Amino acid sequence: MSSNEKSAFGNTKPVIAIVGPTASGKTALSLRLAEKLPVEIVACDSRTIYRRMDIGTAKPSTEERAKVVHHLLDVADVSETYTVARYKEDAGRAIDDIHARGKIPIVCGGTGLYARALLEGLSIPEVPPNPTLRRQLNDFADLHGNEGLMARLAEIDPVTAGRLNVNDRFRVVRALEVSITLNKPFSQAATLKPAPYPTIWIGMGVSNRQYIKDLIETRLDEQIAAGLLDEVSSLLADFGQTRALMNAVPYKEVIAYLQGNSTLDQARQDALKHNYQLARRQIMWFRANEKTHWFNVDIEDRERIFSQVSELIDKKLLN
Repeated sequence: MSSNEKSAFGNTKPVIAIVGPTASGKTALSLRLAEKLPVEIVACDSRTIYRRMDIGTAKPSTEERAKVVHHLLDVADVSETYTVARYKEDAGRAIDDIHARGKIPIVCGGTGLYARALLEGLSIPEVPPNPTLRRQLNDFADLHGNEGLMARLAEIDPVTAGRLNVNDRFRVVRALEVSITLNKPFSQAATLKPAPYPTIWIGMGVSNRQYIKDLIETRLDEQIAAGLLDEVSSLLADFGQTRALMNAVPYKEVIAYLQGNSTLDQARQDALKHNYQLARRQIMWFRANEKTHWFNVDIEDRERIFSQVSELIDKKLLN
């Protein structure tokens, strides 16, 4: 980094955040910026944190990682439960380390809760696990289904219920656990503190959602051709049906196929549907952040988007 660049930053320690729905090109943009700026990348994805979940998460390749240092990839086994609080601590430490070496962190990914906790000052209440209550809630779900459990959360906290996937039983149980323990909705227990870093928010969006559907389909077919089924089979053999695998698209759908509960075509169709549902939730989540500068990948050429983003970053860093 030149002396001029250092002075442009002043005493602030900026962060660039690249967010948006799955398959929208966030990783590609971060790698292009790494060719221009002294950056390191901090992954913001609740699936790429897991070792050996590579193909199905579209994790940056070995070649891509060789171009720029990446953080928060491959930090946990799929048998572990990796929490938002742990991500916030690990990613915050990585950002501080990057800043200390005079570089700029790019936080890149599509997990909105991670991004809010890390960059927007969202503070999640620290409520110790209650094994008895968890067991009761899981027993309730076994009896009434995940839909019944979600309906129970919706009565207590409709805001959180609207943000969660009905089949993500772990997070639904946790939201109920916190709400019942604190005697207030989980969404009200979480608080916002001042943002810890001056952040330049870049959103990769679409004006026509069919475009993102097509991108998701193309990527899934590429993942299958690259060996997705073998990857899932190996993980399943070594770890079983862990929460990390069963809550991740397309892993849970491939597991259903491998266990004879669906055809390969049905697994593919389910993965496409669930990935598109994920993309819709991601779009809604990130659209709530009014500080985000959006670039529609279905309208503008990628090279043009890179130029506009570079210009925006230069302007923000000089202000």
